[in-house]
Amino acid sequence: MFRRDLFILIAVTLVGSVTAFYASLADTPFFPASLQTSVGECPKHGDIPAHWRPILEPDEAFWFGHRLQALHENPLAPPNAAQEATLRFTLLANGGVATTVRVVEAEDGRFHLTGKWLKPCRDEGGCLVEKLLSPAEQERLEAAVKPLLRVPSYGCYGPVDSDISIMEVRDEGTYRIWHQLGSPNGELGAAGVVLLQLAGWPLAGNYRPSGSAPLRSLPE
Repeated sequence: MFRRDLFILIAVTLVGSVTAFYASLADTPFFPASLQTSVGECPKHGDIPAHWRPILEPDEAFWFGHRLQALHENPLAPPNAAQEATLRFTLLANGGVATTVRVVEAEDGRFHLTGKWLKPCRDEGGCLVEKLLSPAEQERLEAAVKPLLRVPSYGCYGPVDSDISIMEVRDEGTYRIWHQLGSPNGELGAAGVVLLQLAGWPLAGNYRPSGSAPLRSLPE
């Protein structure tokens, strides 16, 4: 009897601990709350150009954070982030596809790339690619990202049920984010497609910013 009661007590404790762990994980703030009160301007080339709105709205912060958790990603915004300079591009495609490509600058100045995607990858934990960028690849990435870094953080509305492109940068204790709902164009689209190509992504569907060729699709 005592053993049975002890087993029930341990089981309840374990369930409570697991529940508390996932609850705390769900409450982890992926993005600074200040983004919800700071206003940004969508670029003129957006689907709904040059409109002013909060950089990140509450429902967007919840949804983006939820999908990044599903990809086993951590927040980049301080104080929950590592110190290394980090660039992360996330594509939330219509139909449930979630893809992220993260680049971290090591102490020696080399760029380490980690890419993940979920559906329709057959691995339940998501498919993964890791690589050290060559000097030529690193130069190509820096050239693609440089124009975006001149643009203040923003969020863009777009057509309902469109893909969402998100770029985040953490460097020297600062955090910036740009995201668009709809056609991935301009500086964000150009940088995003380079990251996806450097990861060698066989994407489901096409990610085609203005002026770029479509990427390959996942084999059936």
